[in-house]
Amino acid sequence: MDDFSSKISNFLGFLKYCEELNRQAAIMEIDMDNRTQDILHHMELAENSQYDYICMGFTLRDIRQKRRQAKDLKEITQLISNFSRNYKGPIQDLKQLLGAVRKAEKRTENRYYCDRTDVVKNILK
Repeated sequence: MDDFSSKISNFLGFLKYCEELNRQAAIMEIDMDNRTQDILHHMELAENSQYDYICMGFTLRDIRQKRRQAKDLKEITQLISNFSRNYKGPIQDLKQLLGAVRKAEKRTENRYYCDRTDVVKNILK
């Protein structure tokens, strides 16, 4: 028999995972923006050697790439997070359904039958 509860649980877990990923991506984007500003202000206001500018340039490139990845991830997961927020009621219903399905699966797991009569015993003699 299929494990129906795991399919429901996987979907609910996916929604939660995307919400967390969206939060982390937003934090990462802000952090990369702040790092960019630090480098740009240092370039603008401090005395730097050519080597310093080269190092800051490479670091800036890496930071901008990480920011782009975070921004892209945030954009994708934002759609799923919005879905989760907009459909809280049905998602809560799915959680209740998950509990009911798990309960039903547990009931059918170790099913056994106690004979009420001796008919089987008499047939198999």
